[in-house]
Amino acid sequence: MAKVKKRSVDSVKRSPVRKTSYEAPTVSRRKSTKRKVPKEYQTFKKAPKGRGGLVFFLFLIFIGAAAGLIYWNNNASGPEQESLKLAVIGPKTITSGDEVKYVVEYTNLDVVPLTKMELSVYWPAGFYFDEASVDPANGNAKTWSLTDLAPGQTAKIEIEGQLVGVKDDKLAAVFNLDYQPANFHSDFRAKDTIETKIKDQKIELSIVAIEKTLIDTEQEIKIVYSNLTKEALIDLSLDVLLPDDWVTVSTEPTKEGDFWLSSLEPEEEKELIITGNFTVDSKSDQLLVAEIGNVVNEDFRRLSRQEHEMTVVNPQFVIDLEINGESGDMTTDWGDRLRYQLDITNDSASDVSDVQVAALLTGGILDWDTLDSVGEYLEEKVIWTSDVDESLNTWPAGETKTFTWEVEVTDQPQPERLIENIVMINIAGLSGWEQLQNVSQITVGESLSFNNGIYWHLGGRRVGAGLLPPQVGENTEYLAVWSLPQSTGSFDTVTVSTVLPPNVSFIDGAEVQEGDLAFNEDDRSLTWSLEDFDDLLLPLTASFMISITPDAEDRGQAVTLLNPVTATALGQEEVIVRSKILKTSDVVAESSDPYGLVQ
Repeated sequence: MAKVKKRSVDSVKRSPVRKTSYEAPTVSRRKSTKRKVPKEYQTFKKAPKGRGGLVFFLFLIFIGAAAGLIYWNNNASGPEQESLKLAVIGPKTITSGDEVKYVVEYTNLDVVPLTKMELSVYWPAGFYFDEASVDPANGNAKTWSLTDLAPGQTAKIEIEGQLVGVKDDKLAAVFNLDYQPANFHSDFRAKDTIETKIKDQKIELSIVAIEKTLIDTEQEIKIVYSNLTKEALIDLSLDVLLPDDWVTVSTEPTKEGDFWLSSLEPEEEKELIITGNFTVDSKSDQLLVAEIGNVVNEDFRRLSRQEHEMTVVNPQFVIDLEINGESGDMTTDWGDRLRYQLDITNDSASDVSDVQVAALLTGGILDWDTLDSVGEYLEEKVIWTSDVDESLNTWPAGETKTFTWEVEVTDQPQPERLIENIVMINIAGLSGWEQLQNVSQITVGESLSFNNGIYWHLGGRRVGAGLLPPQVGENTEYLAVWSLPQSTGSFDTVTVSTVLPPNVSFIDGAEVQEGDLAFNEDDRSLTWSLEDFDDLLLPLTASFMISITPDAEDRGQAVTLLNPVTATALGQEEVIVRSKILKTSDVVAESSDPYGLVQ
């Protein structure tokens, strides 16, 4: 309880008065005869005698200053005694969820009225306000404006509510009463604190769920709640705040409105079962919260709360591929032997089990009869599983594994001149997850390079229009760019062509550096034709706008914008280059947001 000093009204009006005045001693006057000035007084030096008067004068100044300072401190700091007595009565122990009452009693101990009285309360977490004998000054029931208090008067305010907490917790409510004596212009404060211990709980709440899971793997969450009392608990509301990336498949029982409604007989136990999974792009750390309580005046009052942390294992691998000791794109000749070394590092936060690795080598120009590898061959793929490598049963976090194989390029020239080296990583039993990376490409013999891209931003400038990410029922426009950066052959004509997907529209206004770009509305074919091709003109580009308007079935999906594009060059030899499908997830944009999935 704060104490302040008190002073009387009279003392404020009086000024300090010196009780006695200083009188100099009388000195008798006699005729003096002229005497010679002593030698010591013939200089500017002070005489050795006669200094006592000055010292005494300075001493009086010091005493006066000290007296003034003491007076100021005693009369300007406030009342010398308590002006207000504050006492708060509240419960010492309760069962969580009990109704509580705080009685705030305050008495004026001063000789003047106390004004500008305001009570402020810092409630503990878990306090729910019901009513008070004096209406609060604000809606959150934390402040009360009180009437003036006459000298000697006692007043009180009663505050009622509900207090909820965890067993053995001590919850403190802090009461501050600010006031101002009528003869002062300064504010003073009295303070009191009531601490309440939660001795028991009415309801036991628990969560039974996995602590770690793979993405896109169905899991079960069980919420168990029990009545710990001998009395029935009615009108209960159960609320479950599911993790951000959780997708619910089913619940038992079903949810009614905002809560699962329930009642519990004495010592009865019930459970809620929620089945679902985490999405592919889930964050690692997830939090599940369950609360049970009552709804009073449309406000949820929690009786018990539980939290459950969950870790989503999102496998991540770092891939490094070298061919004949070189990394990145390269060229080779017909009949050459290719020696592959694939290094993969488990960059996940935890160990990963049942891993499957596959190297997909597209193009159709490899002689698979020459394959030398412990991995198994299947349709242009070399595959490693735990059947051929037991270490794939458990792949420790941070560990690097090496996979090697050799194969020859066919010795017969083909129109297809490009080998795409794609690495695919899967986990057995984890459907829907795959890490796929187009690591490099090999050009065989004479070649023509072709690049294909779709942009929302290009060169720091926005080139798209509409909404990003795309939304159901709304139109979004993108810029598509075809480019021929280089060539190692002598060709007469070059033709680049594709067929647009049914839901993609071609927009006029293409910009073509050389040749002609034409769109056939009947078969939806799009063709860039270059006659009298001259590789000295390279690089060349053709750009055009396309648009989509997603429907409800596209929600949450990456929509295809361009089907595979084929670039065909004709000269002394025929060269064919094909690109992959481009989806909304492949769009280049200056954003870290997930802009590729339809909203």
